[in-house]
Amino acid sequence: MSNFDATIAKIRAFRDARDWMQFHNPKNLAISINLEAAELLEHFQWKSMEESEAHAKEARGDLSLRVG
Repeated sequence: MSNFDATIAKIRAFRDARDWMQFHNPKNLAISINLEAAELLEHFQWKSMEESEAHAKEARGDLSLRVG
């Protein structure tokens, strides 16, 4: 099994443990992607490029994806 396949298996197990498949339709997924992107963008709003780069290093844990 490749790393990609293993990652997909972990994501599906995470989803299935929470019974989230019922919510996985095009409308809900599109909304969720946009909401998550907005949360990420909030970290960089109104910052210069230098401030953004420094913030990305300092807040790496907050900006990382955490699954299970």
